[in-house]
Amino acid sequence: MDPLTLAMIAVLVVVGYFLIIRPQQKRAKEAKELQASLQEGSRVMMSGGIFGTLRHLGDKQVVVEVSPGVELTFVRQAIIRPLKDDEDEFEYADIAEPGSVDPDLVDAPLTADVVGTSPFANEAPIATDEVAAEPETETGKPTDKLADQG
Repeated sequence: MDPLTLAMIAVLVVVGYFLIIRPQQKRAKEAKELQASLQEGSRVMMSGGIFGTLRHLGDKQVVVEVSPGVELTFVRQAIIRPLKDDEDEFEYADIAEPGSVDPDLVDAPLTADVVGTSPFANEAPIATDEVAAEPETETGKPTDKLADQG
């Protein structure tokens, strides 16, 4: 083989290593370090853009609390990155702030009038004769548009 051809092949292998293999190894190392650094209670961002707090860590799965009392299960690889303290735009509290809840409603028993209320309860029901009827043929039966096309 020509020495120039061998040199070109060697250059392509070296360039391929630095452009493909080395960056892939670097990303795998970073992902492994991320998985090792995860702890319960850490705030993380998931691959779907969901922010949450790690509640339970397993070998293959994690349980993430996305809001108070709402927990979702993900595969560990769905965690993109841990969040820094200043990255949270919203904060959730497990207990409502004093004064934000009407004290009369807190211990009020549920009654039928509270449970069954609807914003449309005072409106009159729709009469059945107001509903548009299907067009009829000369025989008095409803038309079958599909049968007429065939």
